[in-house]
Amino acid sequence: FSFNLYAACSTDISSSDMLKFDKTKLTIDSSCASFTINFKHKGEMSAKTSGHNVVILESKNFDKVKSKIDINLGEDSGYLPDMLEVIAKTEIIGGGSQTSVTMDATKLSKNAKYMFFCSFPGHYGAMKGSIEVL
Repeated sequence: FSFNLYAACSTDISSSDMLKFDKTKLTIDSSCASFTINFKHKGEMSAKTSGHNVVILESKNFDKVKSKIDINLGEDSGYLPDMLEVIAKTEIIGGGSQTSVTMDATKLSKNAKYMFFCSFPGHYGAMKGSIEVL
């Protein structure tokens, strides 16, 4: 078990008050049994004002999932109902905070297209990116 193997099974991503992630593409090695996303909000706005999270799903499900974003569902749910289409998601965090989520990478297919986005209402237009499974 080497450090390099571990490093390939996690990634760090951050955002700020500018409504964008510092990465537009994440890569997941198919040899990983699990994959962890460490997410940091480097801005100053609160979670309630302009919080961010990272939601992982198959790209083909993006329109369906984003249509379910609802401010009334609240911050704790990431403004999303429980949906099978959501593979993983971090909590919504405000400036200065960090969080992480670990997902079962064995359920990801090299043949499928995946993506990540922020489910805070209105943020998904600018805050999204692709995920490549190698």
